[in-house]
Amino acid sequence: MKYVMFSLALAGLLFTTSCNKDEDKPTPDKTGLLTANSWVLKDLTVSPAYDWFGDGNPITDIYALFPVCALDDFTTFQRDGKAIFNEGASKCFAEDPDTRAATWAWQENETVIAVTESGETEKWKVTRLTATELSADYSATEDGVTYTFSLSYGKK
Repeated sequence: MKYVMFSLALAGLLFTTSCNKDEDKPTPDKTGLLTANSWVLKDLTVSPAYDWFGDGNPITDIYALFPVCALDDFTTFQRDGKAIFNEGASKCFAEDPDTRAATWAWQENETVIAVTESGETEKWKVTRLTATELSADYSATEDGVTYTFSLSYGKK
């Protein structure tokens, strides 16, 4: 009888130590990672430098120009293809709406997020997507010059 009890105890011990809860959790797909959180912009740069104010002084660090009231803004991507841009607790202009709606969709084998707001689409080339980070680049051409904007978001 002692042998049977010992065998059962040993089997139970082996069973509980071999089950790793992390292994049981499926790795989220890209949509799951993107839609699991709201995202706060942490950095925004442009290359080549852009004359943002038209004063002859081109800059690369656009994020440094953001007023404090814009630093708590966040974006939420929903599974149904909607994106919500939220002004956060501190709005820069009281008359602005609290949120703006847009749409989003994966393109190019889930390497590009197409974000459409007010009929205009930006295509964000995703460079990093984890549970806590979203980084992407998008391009815009003005006066024959193509500018690449690099965005970095953190989990809200």
